[in-house]
Amino acid sequence: MRKLWLIFLFAIMLIPLRIATVSAADVTNINWVTRIDAPVPFVRMVLSLSEPVKATASIDKSGQTTTITMENSNIRGAQQTVYMDRTIASKATLTQTGKNVQLKINTPSSIEPKDIKVFTLKNDLKNNRPYRLVVDIQKKGVAPRTTYYGSKPATAPKTTTNTTPAQPYSISGGLKGKTIVIDPGHGGSDSGAVGSTGLMEKNVTLPIAMYLKKDLEEQGAKVLMTRTTDVDVYGPYASGVDELQARSDVANNNHADIFISVHINSFNSPNAIGIATYYYDKTAYDTRLATDIQNQIAGEPGFGGSRGIQFGNLYVLRHTTMPAVLVELGFISNPTEESLMRQPSVQQDFARRITQGVLNYFNK
Repeated sequence: MRKLWLIFLFAIMLIPLRIATVSAADVTNINWVTRIDAPVPFVRMVLSLSEPVKATASIDKSGQTTTITMENSNIRGAQQTVYMDRTIASKATLTQTGKNVQLKINTPSSIEPKDIKVFTLKNDLKNNRPYRLVVDIQKKGVAPRTTYYGSKPATAPKTTTNTTPAQPYSISGGLKGKTIVIDPGHGGSDSGAVGSTGLMEKNVTLPIAMYLKKDLEEQGAKVLMTRTTDVDVYGPYASGVDELQARSDVANNNHADIFISVHINSFNSPNAIGIATYYYDKTAYDTRLATDIQNQIAGEPGFGGSRGIQFGNLYVLRHTTMPAVLVELGFISNPTEESLMRQPSVQQDFARRITQGVLNYFNK
């Protein structure tokens, strides 16, 4: 009897150990980019993970080899050797060491702890992003720049001779010669919303924006784009503030007359339909621009009609200094509207309708 009792106790002791077992993280991908849009250029490495990890970093005596150890991890599909920027971080190697994965980074110059940053990012189910480990290594021997792409625009000095601030943008006189910035929503590491058949928002906003650019230029406007390919504007996996400020900066730094951000809506119900235009009335003309554009795009055949103009406390609308709108051209979560968005003829017609709205705005 005593023997059986001891066996029973031993079995009970094993139970909490099984409950406490943590799944190993799989390292499934590794990407890198050289970022020149910061005070000091740096290489950013992003490792995609199936689970969150605990990571530690160490630098050898020479300062030219940095080792990142990811505990309880396995290499599953990630490239094991990556050649990068020779002037900052030339090579990265993934190695399985027992139950851990090590990332060794070779640098041409000796670096110090202040030159490297390691942090993790949670998974983002909405935007289909996994858990990530991010490693930033700064370039050595470079003086920091005081201004750089992505920085917030300087505050305009107050005038003492005139209490009415100068209006830096035009609101009338036709479209010819006007500077317009078009912002195709999302891009690069940010897919935006995804439809039921896999259509990504970023792959709809870009062609519409490119058609819009062509139409506006044919009317004599000067058109600038925040992006013309499938890329992030600030940089891959940037913070929301950096990415959105970079888009705003394209308009602010080029003294645009209007700013148009192109998006596709999404909702957790496939029944949501329709077209809307968002504004933030920081100037006397944001509402007028939104109204003129919404009056045109709401009539796109096959979509759910007008959801009207809506006040939007959105970053790019608040941080641009000229009248600005963000259009939501239907719902990618609705199967009918998603299907229509794939058609180049529909994309072109949206562009033509936005152009007509802009013409109406400047012709008043």
